[in-house]
Amino acid sequence: MSPQSLTDDLAYVRDLAEAGQKAPLLGGRFLAWWGGLTTFAYLGHYAISTGMFGLPPVAFAALWVGYIVIGMGGMFLMQMRFSGHKPGAASVGNQVSRIVWQASGCFLGAYFTGAFLAALLGQGTGAFMWSVPMVIGLYGLAQFVSGEMAQNRVLSISGTAAIASTVPAVLLMNTPYIVLLGSAVAAISVFLPGILLMRNEPSETV
Repeated sequence: MSPQSLTDDLAYVRDLAEAGQKAPLLGGRFLAWWGGLTTFAYLGHYAISTGMFGLPPVAFAALWVGYIVIGMGGMFLMQMRFSGHKPGAASVGNQVSRIVWQASGCFLGAYFTGAFLAALLGQGTGAFMWSVPMVIGLYGLAQFVSGEMAQNRVLSISGTAAIASTVPAVLLMNTPYIVLLGSAVAAISVFLPGILLMRNEPSETV
């Protein structure tokens, strides 16, 4: 093999790697789903905690059990319908994004299970309030990592904003407004970017 051929081959491999790194992310539907669901869940929590509808404390348990069941059920259905036959599905950005969101989802699933059990054991609903800075912090971390790996400025900025929102979240810890903040962050930093990603997704290949 001549030096020129080797140089050409290396340039070709580099171009493929760079193209894969800049491939569009394909997880927009999952971001929109969880971002929207979390937005409404925190709004519901605020309504219950402020006595807006006169619901008893057990409504907290019903709300968050419904959040987990509906969220996981919807995600399962979307995964079944999502064939993955889209350009860029195997890119580094998409693989990293999938892994970091799976890890974040497992952690949050474990946390909310513990919070639900704590409420059943009569330890109160404080764990749900502490979920806000952790949820928006993890959302921010996952968004920022995904954005940096895929060179997606929208995700990088939304991730940074979500991470920064943990400061006011902690400051609002003992007020009902903390869940309103969580709702706003989920809508702006997760739901809206998810919609934008869905609009930019390429068509499936056969």
